Amino acid sequence: MKTIKRIFKNINKKDFMRYGLFSVLLLVTMIVIRNTKFTQARYESSALVNITPTIAFFIVDVQSQSGQIKLDSMIPSSTPYLYSFNVSNFDATLNKRANVDLTYSIEIIATTNIPLNYRIYKGNNMTNNVVSSDTVTTDDNGVYYRHLVINGVSTMSKNANQTDVYTLWVEFPLQYKNFPAAYSGIIELVDIKIDAEQVV
Repeated sequence: MKTIKRIFKNINKKDFMRYGLFSVLLLVTMIVIRNTKFTQARYESSALVNITPTIAFFIVDVQSQSGQIKLDSMIPSSTPYLYSFNVSNFDATLNKRANVDLTYSIEIIATTNIPLNYRIYKGNNMTNNVVSSDTVTTDDNGVYYRHLVINGVSTMSKNANQTDVYTLWVEFPLQYKNFPAAYSGIIELVDIKIDAEQVV
């Protein structure tokens, strides 16, 4: 008991209070950061569930299809813009389903009028960005385009109706909020190209 009292007597109370306060602040900061990440992940997951598909692709044969999403009225924000598109091996309106097993690949080509960041998620997994290649090219007129290719190919069986859901995650970084005139009224066009081939 005397030893413990002696130890406490030798401790500098100012240093003890300072380091104790620092430790408490560090602990509180870590808790806040952890909860913020959890809240963001929960927001993104719930946002995904509520997205109405913008484009639906029906690949019932060996073919190529394309569709376009127009990104307009965008402003710099800390919240991403989410767009959804579906790929199905059946067309309910035609009562038709692919009669062979198919694989399909996806390429997205976007204009570069606005400095946007892109990700693509498949299904309800909002943590795995499936973009395997992100490059910028120019055409003969000197116009720049962004090319996003999704990792690998997806397979659809002829034996059952199948729909794959994708989410296009688009960020207009908040750092550009100081330049409203430079991007006001500008439209970004995103072309989605689906190539379907028979499984051999």
